[in-house]
Amino acid sequence: MNKSTGALGGVALLLFALLIAGCGSSSDEALSKSEFLKQGNAICAKNAKAREEAIVEVIKTHDPNASIKENREEAVQKILPIYEDTAEQIADLGAPKGDEAKVEALAEAMEEAATKLHANPGSAFSQNTPFVKPNKMAESYGLDACKA
Repeated sequence: MNKSTGALGGVALLLFALLIAGCGSSSDEALSKSEFLKQGNAICAKNAKAREEAIVEVIKTHDPNASIKENREEAVQKILPIYEDTAEQIADLGAPKGDEAKVEALAEAMEEAATKLHANPGSAFSQNTPFVKPNKMAESYGLDACKA
């Protein structure tokens, strides 16, 4: 991608870090882990449906003269904003007390995956997709619906 995309990714990561820091600062407003998981899984399920709809739209409107690589890149570019939005919404929930580092690490792993996909959209279709790390982290924390 171009330099402005990289700069936007850096700005997004900075804002993301600030959101995480701001959201977890008030113990009065911290969600319980069960409530965090309930809301987080709901966010992920809603956004997974949006990603599926985006992929269906790409399939319906794909250019039959385009290469497989071009069609895949188009699909990735359609779903990345939804995936990034998911990461932001998870961070906005605020981590349960005591789990701030785990939630922050998950959010960072999701952002890192998005950054890698912006740089190389084809990696989404490799065996070692950038989604592997955040998927494992989400699943181990209990955010089963958050696997991309």
